[in-house]
Amino acid sequence: MEPKKMVAMANQIAKNLDYGSDKSKAIAGVVDHIRRFWSPLMLDEIADFISTGEAELSTIAEQALAQLIEERQAAE
Repeated sequence: MEPKKMVAMANQIAKNLDYGSDKSKAIAGVVDHIRRFWSPLMLDEIADFISTGEAELSTIAEQALAQLIEERQAAE
């Protein structure tokens, strides 16, 4: 999938799950959503794109993806 499309998807998920001042709840919601609906390949592709510095992620999406990427790397 196109990396910029995945960035847009992650940002939209984060926007939909933004609970105002409770950022940790929003991040947990994004993590849960991506775990359930994104393939491991999608996560690998967006991780590669993030590493280029070109991904324009919201703070919530960025933190959620960082958590997922870290978990994935630790499991390898």
